[in-house]
Amino acid sequence: MLAERIRYLEYAIRDIAIIAEELKKRGKKIHYLNIGDPLIFDFKTPRYILDALSKAIYSGYNYYVDSLGILELRKEICRDQEKKYGLKLTQEDILITSGVTEGIFFVFSTLIENRNEILIPGPSYPVYINYAKFFGGIPVEYKLNENNNWNPDINDLRKKISRKTKAILISSPNNPTGSLFSEKKIKEIIDIAGEHNLLVISDEIYDEIVFEKKFSCPAIHADDVPIIGLNGFSKAHLTTGWRLGYIYFHDQENQLEQLKEGVQKMARARLCANSVAQYAALEALRNPGDHTKKMVTKLKERRNYSFKRIKQIEGIDCVNADGAFYLFPKIDLKGFSKWKDDKDFSISLLKETGICTVFGSGFGTLGKEHFRLTFLPTLHELEEIFDLLENYLKK
Repeated sequence: MLAERIRYLEYAIRDIAIIAEELKKRGKKIHYLNIGDPLIFDFKTPRYILDALSKAIYSGYNYYVDSLGILELRKEICRDQEKKYGLKLTQEDILITSGVTEGIFFVFSTLIENRNEILIPGPSYPVYINYAKFFGGIPVEYKLNENNNWNPDINDLRKKISRKTKAILISSPNNPTGSLFSEKKIKEIIDIAGEHNLLVISDEIYDEIVFEKKFSCPAIHADDVPIIGLNGFSKAHLTTGWRLGYIYFHDQENQLEQLKEGVQKMARARLCANSVAQYAALEALRNPGDHTKKMVTKLKERRNYSFKRIKQIEGIDCVNADGAFYLFPKIDLKGFSKWKDDKDFSISLLKETGICTVFGSGFGTLGKEHFRLTFLPTLHELEEIFDLLENYLKK
C-alpha cells in the first residue's frame, strides 16, 4: 500500500528526464536544458576546493560530525553573511544541511500541518509545493507579475493571506523565472509579514549569481520580523553533487526558538550532513577565489545570446533573467494548434528535436503556458539548440 502523502508528489524537472533517457537509448541526441547543474556542462569545481576535500578525507574526517554542522563552518558562515550583507548571526543561528532541499524539508516539517497554508511565489519551484503537501499543508501561490519583470504582485499576496497562513516564502533570484525581486517589493512583503505576525522564509541559493542588478537580502530589512534563510554551496561554488547547504535564523526578538529546536531535532534524527564536504566548504569561504565571478561572466554572455534568439522566434516571448541560469518563455498556444498545453509542447519538442526543457505547469498553476530552459550550455551548443527550436516552431 502506498502512503497517501506520496501519491501526488510530482517533480517535472526530473520527470521529463525519464522521457529523455528513453529517447537517448534509441539513439536520439538530447540537449539537456531541464536541470540547473553547471557541472554537466563546461563549469568545473575549482581545484583548490577539490584539494580541500581530498585533504579532509586523508586527514581522517570521515566520521559522523555534529548534527548541526562543524563549528568552524558555522562560524565562517556567520562571518561571510556579515561581510556580504551586514547580518549579525552567531553559530547557534546556523544549521548545516544536505543541500537547500533538506533545509526546506526541515523547516516545512516543523512548521506545517493540519492544512495550514504557506504563501509561495508562483510560478514556483516544485519542492515548495511538494513538501507543503507532504506535511499536510496547502501551498498557496502568490502571483509574480510577468509584465513587471516577474516581481511579486503585492495586492495578490495580501488577498491570499488567511487565518491558516503560517509563512511567506521569498525566492530571489527566482527559480524558474530568473527574476530578482526588487528591494521595494521585498520590504513590502516583510511589512505585510509583520502586520500579520508571519514568518518569512528566504531561499537565497542563487544570491551570488546575479547580472546587472544587486541582490537584496531580506534579513537586512527585517527588525521585528523573523527570517529563515536557506543557502548553500552547490551553485556559487560549483559543488552540486556534494549536497551541502545551510539554514540561518535571523530572529532578533527570539520568536523562533521552538521552531529552531524542532529543526535541530530533525537534524539529529538524520545524524549529520557530509562531513568531509563541510571541511572543503570551509576552505571555499575562507578563500573564495574568482570562480564565481568567472562563472557569472560566462553565464551573462549565454543569457544574452539565449534571450536574443528567443525574442527573434515567432510564437514565443520572454522576460530576461536577472540572475540564476533560467529563462521562462511564454508560448502562444492560441497561435499554435498543434499542442493542447505547455506539457504537450515540451514533450513534443523533446521527441522531435531532442531539446529537453521543463513544462511551465510543472512549476504550479501560475506557470502554465510557459516552459523553463537553462542557458548553461556553451554558445556553440546554444546556437544549435535555438536553430532547432526556431526551425521546429516554423513548421
